[in-house]
Amino acid sequence: AAKATLENRDLDDSWQLPDGNVKRGKALFKKHCAQCHSMFPDGRNILGTSQGPTMFNVCGRVSGEETVGRARPNEFGDTLSDKTRQVVWTDAALMNYMRDPSKTSGGPVTMNFEGIKDVQTRVDIVQFLHSLTWDNPIMSETPPSKQPNILTTYWRKMTGSA
Repeated sequence: AAKATLENRDLDDSWQLPDGNVKRGKALFKKHCAQCHSMFPDGRNILGTSQGPTMFNVCGRVSGEETVGRARPNEFGDTLSDKTRQVVWTDAALMNYMRDPSKTSGGPVTMNFEGIKDVQTRVDIVQFLHSLTWDNPIMSETPPSKQPNILTTYWRKMTGSA
């Protein structure tokens, strides 16, 4: 009954994030978020196009502090509503946003994401987001070089421009 209650209500900032599974959270982040959001400080996105802000150091950040993708200025598209102009991304705010992004942002969002109702899924993702800091040595590693796709490799080999 408690889980069903959490799935359908907004959480306030006094709410405490329960234990979660960071490894599962990373997999869920890749499934639900990584197609648009980077987890790295330099904003690189190994799975998608980085159309949203990086989730690196998101916990405690104020909405709109990070650029969105390479063009849009904030986390909610071209403009922030009064309701989301100064959202501090606390655990509760992240949980609420992942449950119902349009309610949190005060209107339609520009991303293809309807929300995640399952509480433990959201908890695990937030636990993973807490690992995206400079204290995590993986975050400061040099990014892997991007390998050319097979057609580029073939073309270079056939034309001798490799």
